[in-house]
Amino acid sequence: MRILMIQPNYHSGGAEIAGNWPPSWVPYVGGALKTAGFNDIRFVDAMTNYIDDAELAEIIHEYQPDVVLATAITPMIYQSQRTLKLVKDICPNAKAIMGGVHPTYMYREVLHEAPWVDYIIRGEGEEITVNLLRSIANETDQHDRHNILGIAFLAEGKVVATPAHPPIKDLNTLTPDWSLLDWQKYIYTPLNTRVAVPNYSRGCPFRCRFCSQWKFWRKYRSRSPKQFVDEIEYLVKKHQVGFFILADEEPTINKSRFVALCHELIDRNLGVHWGINTRVTDVLRDEKELPLYRKAGLVHVSLGTEAAAQLNLNLFRKETTIADNKRAVQLLRDNGILAEVQFIMGLPSEIPETIEETYQMARDWKADMTNWNMYTPWPFSELFQDLQDKVEIRDYSHYNFVTPIIKPDNMTREAVLKGVLRNYARFYAWKFLEYWFEKDPFKRRYLLGCLWAFVKTTLNKRFYNLKRVKQKGLHTEIEFGFDESRILTAEQMAQLKCDRPADVNFEGTISACGGPNDLPDCQPLQVQPHSHEVIQVAVIEADEQTRIRLRVNLRSQAGIEVASEATNAETGLVLLESIDVDVAVVDGSLPDMDLVKFIRMARKVQANSYVTSSKILVLVTPEQRSLLADAIAAGANAFCFKDAPIEQLTEAVRVTDQQGTYQDPLLVHLLEPVVTAW
Repeated sequence: MRILMIQPNYHSGGAEIAGNWPPSWVPYVGGALKTAGFNDIRFVDAMTNYIDDAELAEIIHEYQPDVVLATAITPMIYQSQRTLKLVKDICPNAKAIMGGVHPTYMYREVLHEAPWVDYIIRGEGEEITVNLLRSIANETDQHDRHNILGIAFLAEGKVVATPAHPPIKDLNTLTPDWSLLDWQKYIYTPLNTRVAVPNYSRGCPFRCRFCSQWKFWRKYRSRSPKQFVDEIEYLVKKHQVGFFILADEEPTINKSRFVALCHELIDRNLGVHWGINTRVTDVLRDEKELPLYRKAGLVHVSLGTEAAAQLNLNLFRKETTIADNKRAVQLLRDNGILAEVQFIMGLPSEIPETIEETYQMARDWKADMTNWNMYTPWPFSELFQDLQDKVEIRDYSHYNFVTPIIKPDNMTREAVLKGVLRNYARFYAWKFLEYWFEKDPFKRRYLLGCLWAFVKTTLNKRFYNLKRVKQKGLHTEIEFGFDESRILTAEQMAQLKCDRPADVNFEGTISACGGPNDLPDCQPLQVQPHSHEVIQVAVIEADEQTRIRLRVNLRSQAGIEVASEATNAETGLVLLESIDVDVAVVDGSLPDMDLVKFIRMARKVQANSYVTSSKILVLVTPEQRSLLADAIAAGANAFCFKDAPIEQLTEAVRVTDQQGTYQDPLLVHLLEPVVTAW
């Protein structure tokens, strides 16, 4: 069976600034297929090679595929649909299959718009694709398809979505085939070296309201550091990769594993450099480890600072402050790591003053690089549900982070874009001078390479799709090129809001990957008890001063590490579901959930996760003594007064970790009636 994989010819003027990126779905899905015995696989990168439909048609006609796989993020969806239509026109009997984030959620819309698509892969693609193609190879897919998990298709004109396929339990079982790529094409412009985008982890433990990645992957999982670095070593030695990007949503969330990853890279001495996206909170947490990260080759960190105003940080559900953002940038710069900050622009509240504020803030923070990204309301994100009555543009080809989709209440889209482009021009005019005076030779070369990437794409008008900016006399006009048929009236938007309610219950029920509320629990892996010498602690505390005090005091004690922090119950639950924590130190009065419910949910999520079950040490005030009996019954292990001296708190953590229980001496008499429940 001949399998053709196609990356559609789509361009936006965003991430392409830095060079040509290898599409990671190809080696991972292609590798899974080869492991399953499918060896006749060809990949065509129409995006990197700017292959138009006429040339692609010739390739398809020559190869005569039996199955064609194409991917689609939201702005790529129409091109992906056209690509598969081209396949059907040339090879009517070939199976046209689409995967990716957008069709995972919007499968009904895609299948109605593109009925020539035979199947949609919904969610994590490797195992689903193998199962489907085995059925196609056996010519039994028409009979089997209702029983193949994680797909959608048309049957007698009606959309059918089968129940969701469970996430891959163990990412160490991935078998990517990187030989499917033409490595000469994938060059990282700033360093003029080959670039790879391997998967270290999948999923995100956080739930930012503008994002949907946490819904797509469903569970946060990571590979073993050794196994992942094995893959990096292969890429360096076999394909001469000199730079790699961890495009993972949250690669640093499990600190102990990330530190182990860095040590593994240092020990192998591969001479490779790399970059990551991460949260400001993780940079602040890892202040002492930043020299280690730089020694391991980490040279570029993109921070999700997102907003210049604290109000918008709260709106996005970012657990940071403006001061935190500035501090994180400074820490990275002090350790020789390029600090890139991200701002989200074009919200309904945008005004010229807020655009200017982001520029002044980027300058004040002394960020090495800054990106101004247009707020792009994915049609399946939480914020879209809130804002969809303001989103009349439903031309998804422009949902690309460089086009203003939402019209602010007091600005035009044109004014927003002009303001952002002005920020870019001013910021990098300053950086042109500053980069030359960077003392670190490698960082200076890297920064100047980044600047060259900006200049190069600006000159050819690919940066931010500058071809749409027209100079007419003394005036600048912008031609967005929206498809007029995909612009909705106010009445149409109101009707859609009624017809398409949110598909997510933010307590954890996700229905986007399958039929409504059909998401099965994952079977837990056999988790070995921890053998590390350092006790990994998560602090889940709402009060900032108390949280900082706990962090500083606990870290000052030998053998204890604060691995992560959360400011509320929701984030705390996600942390406990995602990373190995020996002891969770939990505030007895979290703002968004009562203590007993939190403990019960923590036990539930850890039972269905891949992490070691944490012991729960609750910090209480004298007024909360009445909670003790119910908390013990729910699964709490230990209690300590919140204002206990650090020596006692340290003892509480150590005893809880070693013995599974601890009672503050001042609370012992209160626990006597329920001691049998312990």
